[in-house]
Amino acid sequence: MNGEIMRKSTLNLFGSEWFGIAISTLALAQTYILAFGESAIIALRYVAEAFSILGISIFVVIFVIWIYRGFSMKDRVFSHWNNLTRLSFTALIPIIAFVGNYQLIYFFGLSPSTAALSLVNYYSSYILALGLGVMLGYRLYTKDINPAEMNYAIVIPPLAIGTSIFLAGPLMGYYGGIEAQTMYFLVLMGLGIFFFLFIFIGSLALAGHVSSKTHDALPTTMLPVGISSLIIINLFSIAGFGQIDHVILAASSVDFLSILLWGFEVWNFLVVVILIFTHPAKGTLGVWAYGFPLGLFATSTIKLLTFTNFPALVWVFVAIAVILNILWVYAWVNTGMFLKKTLSKENSEKYAVSKHNQGE
Repeated sequence: MNGEIMRKSTLNLFGSEWFGIAISTLALAQTYILAFGESAIIALRYVAEAFSILGISIFVVIFVIWIYRGFSMKDRVFSHWNNLTRLSFTALIPIIAFVGNYQLIYFFGLSPSTAALSLVNYYSSYILALGLGVMLGYRLYTKDINPAEMNYAIVIPPLAIGTSIFLAGPLMGYYGGIEAQTMYFLVLMGLGIFFFLFIFIGSLALAGHVSSKTHDALPTTMLPVGISSLIIINLFSIAGFGQIDHVILAASSVDFLSILLWGFEVWNFLVVVILIFTHPAKGTLGVWAYGFPLGLFATSTIKLLTFTNFPALVWVFVAIAVILNILWVYAWVNTGMFLKKTLSKENSEKYAVSKHNQGE
């Protein structure tokens, strides 16, 4: 009986926040994809492919455990509904689906069958991202909120729908016609949703951080860097699509807006880097929140380099890539510390229960 209790206690650890490991690994793969694109060094492509496959494999393992947890611990199913942070991290699922699928297409191309599967993945992930965003909005209006829940994790559901741009690009190029028109409309709609929700929900998250000073949530302060980066990626991608349905975005306007947004990224990035050194997070899974925003920051920097040819951006990209590699290793160290601390606590509780039973 005690063993069963401990097993369930361990299983309960595997909430949606564990998906951060997978998306951070895919973000690392993205930086190597970008590095290969700029340098044409074939070894970087192989490293990128290895990290991409690793990230997708990690996601599959965690997703299976997460689903098993839901079926075996039905009383815990609503923990994600009742906790804004866990509800928000659930939105990493469609993000991983968009980015992981895009990377598979990058490495292996499209065939009629894989294109069809990718199309199904695109629409289902878009609906899931939109649904989770609506759920978050509903809970913000109706739930008695713990101040600790008001952190930047709550911007993940709005961000999720904007990541559809990664998968939309190759699929629009493959299909064309009505499919391209539909995805173009959804991309524009998603850009509007996550841009304006970031303004409002991001303001709540900032106020929550400033008022509660929750240390474990500090790594999520990197997420605004990802939001700004994703807006830039969307703008450049939309401009690259050309005219669809009589809608076109001028490249000059994109350049202007993107530089403004990139400036905000740099400011936020520097603030968070200082936080990393002055208030380091130890023994928490929250450090995985650094990964995905930095991957988006690296992508937007390369997009900006392509359009402006400003050489200093190359060194900014290199700095981002180096920091992301270091933080990825650091996050694994923290994950080990987290598991060691948790298992040690469980063993202590198990020993105390055993001693109590012997006393009886």
